[in-house]
Amino acid sequence: MTRLFFFFCFCFFLASCDNSRLYETNVEIENNVWSLQQVPNFEYINSDTISLQKLQVNVRHTSTYPFSNLWLLIHTKSPDNTQNTDTLECVLAQKDGKWLGNGLGDIWDIEFDFDNRYFMQQGSYNFTIEQAMRHGDLSQIEHLPGIMEIGLRIEKSK
Repeated sequence: MTRLFFFFCFCFFLASCDNSRLYETNVEIENNVWSLQQVPNFEYINSDTISLQKLQVNVRHTSTYPFSNLWLLIHTKSPDNTQNTDTLECVLAQKDGKWLGNGLGDIWDIEFDFDNRYFMQQGSYNFTIEQAMRHGDLSQIEHLPGIMEIGLRIEKSK
């Protein structure tokens, strides 16, 4: 019986290994309120110029987040200082208000794909993510409540 238990534990740990992840970092948002001044920065050191890589944004939020979506600007700076900006809409809730993603109590985690790309250069790629939410009059929301963490994940594309 003991051997069977350890066998299942071993299988569980093997299944939980994440061989496709190349990079993943999450940044805590101070006091769960994302201000315009807080622009998380991520540095990815690339050594693979051949494989297609999938880029994702991780969002952790509370049930008190007042919107059903989250608009982001994702800035990329390549090793040769070339800069690019992507706009990403993260849909966090269905039309009926039900939160999407994985939830536990008041906290929700969800990932959003935003690009599949070949990194053509070896070296340091810098990513910054800023919130781009706006009021009805199109002015930016300076303090966005209910966001706990923002993260960047890069993995081998399947």
